[in-house]
Amino acid sequence: MKMSTASRRSTPLRPDELAHAAVMAAICSAIGVTAATVPFAAPLLTLGTVPMALLTYRHRPRVLGAAAIAGTVVSFLVVGLAGPCVIVISAYVGGLVGLVKRRGGGTRSMLAAAVAGGTVFGLGVAALLAVLSPFRHVIFDLITIYSAATANVLGVVPGLESGADRVRDAAGTMIRYWPISATAMTIVVMTSVNMVAWWAVSRVFARLGSIPDVHQLDQVADDRSVAPVPVTLRDVCFRYPGTDHDAVGPLNLHVVSGEHLAITGANGSGKTTLMLLLSGRQASSGTLERPGAVGLGQCGGTAVVMQHPESQVLGTRVVDDVVWGLPPGVSIDVDQLLAEVGLAGLGERDTAALSGGELQRLTVAAALAREPRLLIADEITSMVDQAGRETLIDMLTGLPKHHDMAVVHITHFNDEACTADRIVNLEGNEDNVDMVISAPVPTGRSASSHHVGNPLLELKGVGHEYGSGTPWASTSLHGIDLVVGEGEGVLIHGLNGSGKSTLAWIMAGLLEPTTGSCLLDGTPVSDQVGAVALSFQAARLQLMRGRVDVEIASASGFDPEDSSRVERALSAVGLDPVLAQRRIDQLSGGQMRRVVLASLLAREPRAIILDEPLAGLDAASSRGLVTLLTELRRDTGLTVIVISHDFLGLEELCPRTLHLQDGSFPTTSSPTGGTR
Repeated sequence: MKMSTASRRSTPLRPDELAHAAVMAAICSAIGVTAATVPFAAPLLTLGTVPMALLTYRHRPRVLGAAAIAGTVVSFLVVGLAGPCVIVISAYVGGLVGLVKRRGGGTRSMLAAAVAGGTVFGLGVAALLAVLSPFRHVIFDLITIYSAATANVLGVVPGLESGADRVRDAAGTMIRYWPISATAMTIVVMTSVNMVAWWAVSRVFARLGSIPDVHQLDQVADDRSVAPVPVTLRDVCFRYPGTDHDAVGPLNLHVVSGEHLAITGANGSGKTTLMLLLSGRQASSGTLERPGAVGLGQCGGTAVVMQHPESQVLGTRVVDDVVWGLPPGVSIDVDQLLAEVGLAGLGERDTAALSGGELQRLTVAAALAREPRLLIADEITSMVDQAGRETLIDMLTGLPKHHDMAVVHITHFNDEACTADRIVNLEGNEDNVDMVISAPVPTGRSASSHHVGNPLLELKGVGHEYGSGTPWASTSLHGIDLVVGEGEGVLIHGLNGSGKSTLAWIMAGLLEPTTGSCLLDGTPVSDQVGAVALSFQAARLQLMRGRVDVEIASASGFDPEDSSRVERALSAVGLDPVLAQRRIDQLSGGQMRRVVLASLLAREPRAIILDEPLAGLDAASSRGLVTLLTELRRDTGLTVIVISHDFLGLEELCPRTLHLQDGSFPTTSSPTGGTR
């Protein structure tokens, strides 16, 4: 239930507030420690105001207080009193800036608030100096010494002799009327710092405001009791800001408790948008009715499991993440929940050591811990192996039968959809779905210009251990011997947790093996980062810029104004060049993957590694991407390595297949053989 403003102010910090306070406190502490220890790093103080301003803008004042206290304690333990001073000033300045921003004030409002706040701060400094007389006399002595030194320098410079006397007189006046001078100087300094911080934070806010929160889950004000189902959509449409067409709709849909509903459709058809509507986002048109509040994340409310589990995992241990945010006194059988989703015995495992598929299972367990009335699963099996998929689908199918809940499962897989009680297929807007054009793959490099088949990547006795030297050490790889030839297509598959992603990072040079060596042309690949390109599992996490053309140019190292190179890069991956001006967050999942591929290929790497390239893609997009990569490999001599748990349909792209099991290749594999 959404609380009123008064009751919300009096309640303890919510889990999301604690999480934001902890993250911002950590960032501000790092800035404070740096500013206090690195010579001439005091200007970093302005940077420290940004996280505090963001907290004040988005949350209650007590969240800022919690972050300030946490940052003060951490910085004091690291560098003593200097660190907390930076934190306190950052909290004061950032809090004032964030408060003015939150109330919609402009530069004039900020100036007035800065002068008022500076006055209070100045009076406090004067009072402190009055009480701490020894400290005051030390400051007076410093002023006297520095003014005398300055006067002596001016006295020996021809024409500036009179300036020396003025400096001495000014210093004497400051000391004589120290309450006034201390207050005035504090007002000037703090007002200046506030206005500089206002300028910096305004730039940050402008940048954030230009990025549409396409996948943001909205907290909607609703004083009713939590009751998300049944939910009815009548002629519902939704249009994202800055676009000229609806992302989904008109929709007519009715979801009731005890039902397992499957939502299918091509990439860009609006499946994720429908998820946002069901979880609380307001429709652009039409009516959306439910008997009570959405209760997003609350017990008995709505639980959402997103495509990318990294954005939902907060605990450092598996067991911590399952119970994160649960109300006090709620008892949960964590072991039973983990067993239900296929993570039995992993309660004490560090979440950072989990594979993508294991993270997805963990988010499902955390959602079920809240006993939701409406569970929305958005592509939760996209990075899970076949055995894990079957476990999760069986679990989803059984939930409405044993619990008073509705399950909405968004999926690309027809076999998964067929397990539901009802299937809704979204057709979507043509501009969203028809993203691939029949663009010929440019010849670029010729395969004949390379020594196809010659050894390119060589792994000798590669092993890797996470957390080496700690009680939580975990071996991911051991005894890996592998030779990949130039122009070869290799598929490395295995179950979740078998070490596939770790192997991909080592081959790309982003991670050095604990034992053994990984060589590219006889030289450690870690010394040639970029020569082997890596496409991550979650394409969105690899896109760092706001617009497609800027992203491609930035990743490839050329001027974004060079439109011809941007167009060639897009055409090379089968995308219409008109997408160059589109914002990243307006792209579908398939478009994002192709933009990442365009950025990587524009750098002309020696090899490219694709980590779960088909995750989250519909059948048509998957076929198109595989065909594109196959043509690139054959026509340009590009070495392609695919890391995946699913190898169906990849035979032509990757004639050579290796099975990774428990961090090594079984003796039945032939890691040094293979043909083009």
